[in-house]
Amino acid sequence: MGEPAVCQPLETSVGRLEAQCILEPFFREALELFAEAGYDRVLRTRLGVSGQMHDSPRHFAGCREDGQLVLVAPEMVELPVPTVVAIMAHEVGHACDFSYPGRFSLTEDGIREFDLDQASETQRIRRLRAWQARDHHDIELTADRLAESVYGAPIGYSGPCMLQTFRGGELRPERLK
Repeated sequence: MGEPAVCQPLETSVGRLEAQCILEPFFREALELFAEAGYDRVLRTRLGVSGQMHDSPRHFAGCREDGQLVLVAPEMVELPVPTVVAIMAHEVGHACDFSYPGRFSLTEDGIREFDLDQASETQRIRRLRAWQARDHHDIELTADRLAESVYGAPIGYSGPCMLQTFRGGELRPERLK
């Protein structure tokens, strides 16, 4: 039995603009699925490509906290398609969460949605405070659960880098950054 595989940084010869052309359809598909599910604010989200996004072996993408921009690393083009799809779904999950502040919270078996328009001012303030007080793991799980509810499939984490996939894997470990 060999040693466990170690998460290694990926390299690519694909430039920023070419990576944008390759990855944009995956991003557009995620946006469209979220919009069809009733979360049309994500349609304001844009995709950007930055070589600085692959700053650690398992880091390929991120969403700005206002939900308006998802940045991906050009190296993402080297990942398997199910991983690219799951990462895009996860990042658009963040965009959705950030575009609807306080609307979502985690439950034992998924995600709960609140209609803040029907809530009292006190309820809205409580929801927003609870939403803002979430820790990193809860924010990441919220993105996963939103993606899962839209795609109808669980996101798992697999491989030596514990990257998202819709093909098996384990639940997001708390230690992931």
